[in-house]
Amino acid sequence: MKPSKKIEDSWLVTQYCNGHKKAMAVLVKRWHRKFCKQAYNYSNDFDIAKDIAQDAWITILKKIHTIENPDKFGSWGLSIVTKKSIDWYRKSKRVQEKKQEIISKKREFILGDMNTSENPLIKEKLKRAIASLSEEQQKVLKLFYIESYGLLEISKILHISSGTVKSRLYYAREKLKTILKDEKL
Repeated sequence: MKPSKKIEDSWLVTQYCNGHKKAMAVLVKRWHRKFCKQAYNYSNDFDIAKDIAQDAWITILKKIHTIENPDKFGSWGLSIVTKKSIDWYRKSKRVQEKKQEIISKKREFILGDMNTSENPLIKEKLKRAIASLSEEQQKVLKLFYIESYGLLEISKILHISSGTVKSRLYYAREKLKTILKDEKL
């Protein structure tokens, strides 16, 4: 900034501190646009940048009597805007993280409701679909999924070959897929 502008800023700050309120209006006219641009660099939103600049002006008004070197008003004011912008950015980031956390929890809750062990409607559809299978297929499904037997164990229990167990299990699954897809489970 030109030395004459710094001197003028210094004079305006001194005048304001001595009770001339119009001096602040001149400072605002000179610096508000620059403050908004500085805030925009962090927010990428004109409205938010204006709010940040406005908030910075409030702080400037409260602390202008503490400025040690009035000819450094510009850099002092820009540092306040920068701090306010960084604070806004951090707060905004935390809010976004919270929103993502809420969305994630909501998604988990909804998907959790789709779990067959917790959703009675899905459980009932699955029971009806299994009931529509042949008795041999139902036995194989029960032993494999509910009782947690392996293929060889099932073949020994039912006195059939392991190939037959695999075949019944495969066709039972395929039939269930078809039934459940038709019911739009």
